[in-house]
Amino acid sequence: MREPLKLLSERVAVANDLFYEKNKSTDTVIGIMDKTLRQQGMNAEAISVDCIPLNKKIVFLLHDDKPDHVDIAFGNKAGDISASSQHVLKDLSVEHIVAFMVDYFS
Repeated sequence: MREPLKLLSERVAVANDLFYEKNKSTDTVIGIMDKTLRQQGMNAEAISVDCIPLNKKIVFLLHDDKPDHVDIAFGNKAGDISASSQHVLKDLSVEHIVAFMVDYFS
């Protein structure tokens, strides 16, 4: 696992635990795509946080050509994206990720 993906996955895991502590009725599933996207021809890795009961998903995308940034997409299981933004990876804290989850999954 490349370092940016490792760093981000650790933050997302902690954020997911904190989110669950305050939202026990909202189940989420974390997925790490470290090879899947590359096999599809994308030079990127991603982490998804799925809220299956709500049919909502947050995807954190790390492009090889933008190693210091993360794209965040809000969408659904079908892949429809309702909003997206780009952030500096080092500035994306656990608290920011929890806030995204609360805003989107609540």
